[in-house]
Amino acid sequence: MDIRSLRYFIAVYEERSLSAAAKRCFVAQPSISTTVSQLEDDLGTKLFVRHSKGVSPTDSGSQLYPHACKMVSDLSAMRSLFSDTPTPLALSISLTPFLSGALISQVIKTMLDEVHGLTLKLVDESESADLRFTCNRYTTEEDVFYPLWEDDYVIAMPLDHWLADFPSVSIKQIDKQPFISRTPCDILESWNYLLQKQELTTDIRAQVKTEEYALDLVAAGLGISLIPEHSSRGRNDLCLRPLNDVKLKRAVGLAHKKTRSFPAHLINTILTAKQQLFLPKNATDNRLA
Repeated sequence: MDIRSLRYFIAVYEERSLSAAAKRCFVAQPSISTTVSQLEDDLGTKLFVRHSKGVSPTDSGSQLYPHACKMVSDLSAMRSLFSDTPTPLALSISLTPFLSGALISQVIKTMLDEVHGLTLKLVDESESADLRFTCNRYTTEEDVFYPLWEDDYVIAMPLDHWLADFPSVSIKQIDKQPFISRTPCDILESWNYLLQKQELTTDIRAQVKTEEYALDLVAAGLGISLIPEHSSRGRNDLCLRPLNDVKLKRAVGLAHKKTRSFPAHLINTILTAKQQLFLPKNATDNRLA
């Protein structure tokens, strides 16, 4: 049994005719007939019943068909992993709303620039997709996760906020402060647990879905917020301060199911994209100064 015999078998199964299968595979009909007979001998079972109008699959043939399709598909995917000739590649990527849009855009740009023939469709996180922008805590053992960047959570505040006088702040200083909350938020449970453990509360003034909305409300003076540091890149209308007694962190990257395979050059592009994400250190230091 080999891949060629499986391809011939699939053609006969789908065409229900030896002659039609031969035309489809660009070979003589005796080659198709001989190959199918050899496959039947190898498996020790009849795959087709011949009749005047063509052939009909037996129960064994119907049972073999999905397995043959999978084997041929897997071989094609394996070959494409190491192909030097770029082929058109259409992928869908789901976006989690609480991630940095600026960094995601940079990764997407790198993928489109480096992977020739790639087209992307961006979908909501509720839709099925080939790849997912997500956090490591939202992956399972069935996923492959490629980390792209790490976010340290910091406190964002208006430029004239009294906490801005401190180089870092304690979680106890957050007690009863006007606060902009985000839902969904990947560390919301951990944050609420820390507050409850120390018997602290915040004065929730607004609850938003995205980090950008939270930052806009902070800059407007409505309260402070717990924000991933990279989400505020490029903003000079607010102040960031690290927490000195709590370390909250997340790893962000692209994930996909282990059952899904991709060309090697696409994976290499994802793995090297992180090198183009970060500004020089002094650029980020200015926002924490």
